[in-house]
Amino acid sequence: MTRYRFDLAGPEDDADLRRVLAATPMAGTIALTFLREPSYFAGARVEGRFHQVVACRDTEDGRIVGFGVRSVSPRHVNGRPEMLGYLSTLRLLKEHRNRGLAARGYAMFRRLHADGRAMLYLTTIAESNHLALTMLTSGRAGLPTYHDAGRFHTAALPLTRRKVRRPLPTGWEVRPARREDVGALLTFLREHWPRRQFFPVYEEEDFIGENGVFKDLRLEDVLLAFRGGALIGTLAGWDQQGFRQTVVHGYGGVLGWVRPAYNVWARLRGLPPLPRPGGAVSYLTAALPVVAGDDPAVFAGLLAELQVRAAAAGTHHYLMMGLHETDPLLPVVRACRAAWYDTRLYLVCWDDGEPTRKGLDGRPPYLELGCL
Repeated sequence: MTRYRFDLAGPEDDADLRRVLAATPMAGTIALTFLREPSYFAGARVEGRFHQVVACRDTEDGRIVGFGVRSVSPRHVNGRPEMLGYLSTLRLLKEHRNRGLAARGYAMFRRLHADGRAMLYLTTIAESNHLALTMLTSGRAGLPTYHDAGRFHTAALPLTRRKVRRPLPTGWEVRPARREDVGALLTFLREHWPRRQFFPVYEEEDFIGENGVFKDLRLEDVLLAFRGGALIGTLAGWDQQGFRQTVVHGYGGVLGWVRPAYNVWARLRGLPPLPRPGGAVSYLTAALPVVAGDDPAVFAGLLAELQVRAAAAGTHHYLMMGLHETDPLLPVVRACRAAWYDTRLYLVCWDDGEPTRKGLDGRPPYLELGCL
């Protein structure tokens, strides 16, 4: 009898899943641990309306030693809504690696894929995660094919009170959304989301319902830009720390030695300090960066306003903004002071998903950073 068993995890496994996350930091110059406290499943809906957790259990004690997630949601493919999958959160405790468990886990993903909910999947892999990049793109028997779809850039924009609000052109207004704006917000998104490949299909419940995708996002956290009374842009600051946390596991190289000196310098410059090992990174996640005509001036105005408001609140150190390398709004973020974290976007499929992948046109991909 094999030592390991694969099945679907449920709410009764919540503590085990969180234990595995806490024990599997992502390596790098700054090693980070991604937590889901106080409940893994309470925040799972942000990844997709349909959600499955494939768990690897050690039959010697029954505990979960690794897991991966398959979620499915409606997204825009070539401008039309279609069910698309997302594979994420692949974790395996170090002492159980190199035992062929990844291949067995993907074999279960393949069996689940037979339900026909999605033909094509998205996934992102950190460019610094060489082990995952090598293994998953190796073409090993049983694994789906990983097709590289370019870089997804994440900028950590420091929130400093020295940020100055940009004066808006005559006839422009930027303000927080209100309950009565939801209809106009959805209409605006529906008009513009076909411009991006894989843009999620959002409904009213996602903004005002208890079970919406935007968990803990308040309407007043969504900024709306108007010109002559017409809605021309959106950008939100999403506080996810109530259900998702990023903790510094440790610092590599000289950074660990110079961190105290850097923090003194950073405070003098009004910049956020580097947290101690075990400390949380305090940040807002930018959401819904959508602008009519991809107007850089509108986006710059929204971004500056969000930074000013977030800095004035004084509760977060960074604003995290994620955009694909082909997104026309990216140069606006590139012009800002930021630390950058790069991942690769992959289109993942078995043979039955190749027609969908090959039929994709050249629209810039869109990923909601807070849903990754």
